[in-house]
Amino acid sequence: MEAGELDVVERALAIEHEAVYAYGVVGGVLDPGTAEAGRALDGYEAHRARRDRLEDVVQELGSEPTPAEPGYVLPAPVTDVDSAARLARRVEDRSAVAYAQLVGSSVGDVRAVAVDWLTDAATRGLSWGASPTAFPGLRPVTS
Repeated sequence: MEAGELDVVERALAIEHEAVYAYGVVGGVLDPGTAEAGRALDGYEAHRARRDRLEDVVQELGSEPTPAEPGYVLPAPVTDVDSAARLARRVEDRSAVAYAQLVGSSVGDVRAVAVDWLTDAATRGLSWGASPTAFPGLRPVTS
């Protein structure tokens, strides 16, 4: 375990709690049976599984996972396909940042899983219309 790994895992867990909530909102405004609704369900299930895995990792590191909040403030109202897609892109972008940080601060199985999750977040973001980036999850360093 690298120094600070628990903090980074906890931050990733917090992002996953938000992602599960957000994908519930996204799915709630989409017409059932559409491609967008299918992507929302896939995103919800993926983030729920990651949340559960991160809770396990927190416990393996000797701590108790922080539970989800009862609700989260969204950046904008979600009322249609376009606003749902914007929220989904935001979720995947924030997730990619959390996973990139996890890759940089973990070792072994946790790092390997974080790499897979980072790749998936980038791909899932693209499916919602995000612009491709050279290094998903990494932010430019400013002085």
